[in-house]
Amino acid sequence: MNNEIKGGWIFCEKCNKKLLRRKANGIFVFKFGRNSVKEDVVYLEIWGSFKMKCFREVCGHMNTINFFPS
Repeated sequence: MNNEIKGGWIFCEKCNKKLLRRKANGIFVFKFGRNSVKEDVVYLEIWGSFKMKCFREVCGHMNTINFFPS
């Protein structure tokens, strides 16, 4: 499993949609949605490896994101 990283962004292995961003310290940042005052509805900082399903309806690929890339 090899997710492409460009400018800190991690993309879906199958359809190349942006999924989340990786900070310089290695922590993954995921933001989703906005409320009426333009704040992120979901804001996660993830430390470690995990699986994430692509949001694109026609894709739905299950991506494995490794904290320690090969």
